[in-house]
Parts: sequence; structure tokens; C-alpha cells
Amino acid sequence: MTSDTNFYFIRCYDKIMKIALTILVVIILAVLACGCTTQVQQASPVPPTAPANTAIPDVTGVWKGPSVGYIVNEGWINYPTTTFNITTQKGQVFIGKKEYESLDGKIFYENFTGLVTTNGEFYQIDSIKGFSIGKLTTPDTLELNYLEEGNNTKTVISHLTRQH
Repeated sequence: MTSDTNFYFIRCYDKIMKIALTILVVIILAVLACGCTTQVQQASPVPPTAPANTAIPDVTGVWKGPSVGYIVNEGWINYPTTTFNITTQKGQVFIGKKEYESLDGKIFYENFTGLVTTNGEFYQIDSIKGFSIGKLTTPDTLELNYLEEGNNTKTVISHLTRQH
């Protein structure tokens, strides 16, 4: 290469570098102007707690009412009186005993545990196979939907009133 060729090459290289640097500065300024460099805040691994002023419904007491439903191997059922005796509640968790009469007149008892949410949703479980999902419709009325899987699958809906 001759010195004229070297000079021309250096001059072209110099222009190319200035153009590249200008483009890079424009891209950086565009990114900064768009806010694309802000970091996304990660969700906290700890779930938010209920506000301190949110009241937890008291569900202790004796709840009674009719229950109707269907049991696969028995057919349609109608229990005139189902009783839930919720004996202890600590915060949103409770325990108690359920009592109902079968179609043949036998009375059954089952221990259970459950929880109530601050907006009155009610969840109760009494066995490996069965659980209830319900809602307090008023402070003293409860609608429960019981589901049980297995060979003798059943569904039961109960409308219970707290006894005073």
C-alpha cells in the first residue's frame, strides 16, 4: 500500500467509526428515553396478609338444617336434619363434629376441620374422600355443598341455621 492509500483507508475508517459511534449514542439515548432500562420488580414470595381491620366470621356453635342430594349406590337422599357442631375456632380454622341420619335410620357422626375466609367462604373436610365448600349467606345461615368421591360417590347440599 502506498501512503495515499493508507491515508485514504485511515480517513474512511475514521468516518465509519464516527458514524458507528453516532448510531450507538442514538440507540442508547432512545433506550433511555423509552424507559427500557427500568428493572421489573419481582413479586414478593410472601403472600400479602389480610388487613388488620378485616373481621373473621365466628362460626362456632350448633348449625342445623335439611340436606338433600344423591348417592350413586343408594339414589336420591333427603336428610331432614343435619347438624354441624363447631366446637373450637382459632382465627380462621375450626374443628367440630357432624351428625346426620342415614336412609335406614342410623345416626352417623364424623369429626371435621375447616376454615372460613374473611368474606364468608367456608371450606370443611371430614374424610379422605369428602369435603364441603360453602358460604355464610348471613351471619347465622350457611349453605354447604358436600362432594365425596369413590365407589359410593355422593353430592349433598345443606342449608344450615345457627341455633341460639
